[in-house]
Amino acid sequence: MIYTLTCNPALDYVVRPDKFKEGATNRFYGESIAPGGKGINVSIMLKRLGIPTLAMGVAAGFTGDMLLQMLKEAGIRTDFIRVEGFTRINVKIKAGRETEINGKGPCLTPQAEEELVKKVVALPKDACLVLAGSVPEYQSGDFYARLLGAADRRDLRVVVDASGALLVNVLQYRPWLIKPNLEELGEIFGVRFTARQQVERYARRLCEMGARNVIVSLGSSGAMMINEAGEEMSVPAFIGDAVDTVGAGDALVAAFVAAKEKGRTDLEALRRGVAAGCATAFKEGLAERTEIDALLRHA
Repeated sequence: MIYTLTCNPALDYVVRPDKFKEGATNRFYGESIAPGGKGINVSIMLKRLGIPTLAMGVAAGFTGDMLLQMLKEAGIRTDFIRVEGFTRINVKIKAGRETEINGKGPCLTPQAEEELVKKVVALPKDACLVLAGSVPEYQSGDFYARLLGAADRRDLRVVVDASGALLVNVLQYRPWLIKPNLEELGEIFGVRFTARQQVERYARRLCEMGARNVIVSLGSSGAMMINEAGEEMSVPAFIGDAVDTVGAGDALVAAFVAAKEKGRTDLEALRRGVAAGCATAFKEGLAERTEIDALLRHA
């Protein structure tokens, strides 16, 4: 069982107008709504890969009710706490270049934070816990670090897929895996990368700061990993046309963790992760297992 925690999930409302004009009435020819949030995406992908998963998180108001109902319909087991306010709605306007309007999400009180800590404390010994995505705007950049510190579960294999202070502050707790993308890695160190050797150097810096394994997703160049033994490995991207890269990083994390659960090597797991990320980028929405397997067979 792999556990995910999404502290600021969303309903992603996607609209497709013929064109979008600011300050005018815009009509659209298509719309869809889906559960959103990086941890939720990881759980959905794990389910598609046949790995048992439990999605934990925070739900609020009638939008939270809808989120939980949609996850139930998708066959995802959930264990959410309820808070005041509303689960956010993120509006994605697809008209040429995509425009996003993201909500804030509900406020997490100290009592709500304590409830989340209790859920982490109650996880089975040596469980894998994925902390992914942003936290509500009202929370500080040490939120994940506070959560791990209060739970004091050093036995957990913690995966963190977050950016900025949220990621850096958890390194003191030696997470099993972190997965910044190239832009996020550059932002952490104030660097703009011009050579692959630079990427490796700064990925190793994250290991020195506490991460046990680091995967850097490189977009159309695939992904690089520095593992716990200090070995560097890379997997190039699979060939195909990118349609929508949203969720590609989440798919990579899910497929990597799933492969490790099945006893595969780091390199094999990284290859499967890159395949899942690419298969997701080549379509709208998260990839299906058959689409990932097809890439792996024909590479």
